[in-house]
Amino acid sequence: MKPDCICPYCRKKHSYQESLPEQAKTSRVALFIDGGNLYHATKNLGFKVDFLRLKNYFVSNEMHLFKAFYYSAYDPSEGFIMKIIDWLRHNGFSVVTKEVKKISHSFIKGNMDVDLAVDMLLTLDQYDIAILFSGDGDFTRCVSELQKRNKHVHVVSTEKSDPPLLAHELKTQADEFTELADIIPHIKQG
Repeated sequence: MKPDCICPYCRKKHSYQESLPEQAKTSRVALFIDGGNLYHATKNLGFKVDFLRLKNYFVSNEMHLFKAFYYSAYDPSEGFIMKIIDWLRHNGFSVVTKEVKKISHSFIKGNMDVDLAVDMLLTLDQYDIAILFSGDGDFTRCVSELQKRNKHVHVVSTEKSDPPLLAHELKTQADEFTELADIIPHIKQG
């Protein structure tokens, strides 16, 4: 039992997997990680995520992990993101990237939302539960479409950062929500 965890189903303190209904414990799960959004959330909350701990926290041994996707725009001159991308690839994550575009001297664009949403829809026959690590309200319509196709969508983000990084409409649309700040002890590095 993980005493610091608040269960999203019953709001009591025990591990996420212990709280799942029996049928969900053997479900096919896909993780969709909006790398930029998760990076800003964890930075604002003051910790670095351990991606293997994160994956193990949300996917029990009885569940079937379809894939753990990680989406990130990157600037090849920034070595830290290249190290993260390489590490994730070598540890079983399906990494989807694109190089940022420099629009002007001070404006850089690198949005992966469409790529993530398209993959959620293209692979929906491969999973029963989608766990979306993002608070971006742009995903609300995609979540709604997945639910119409009998998919359970779980959103992981934060309202406790400054500024909050969770769109109210996404939280409302999701089947369940986990506050990132509440699970820090279970997913942080070291």
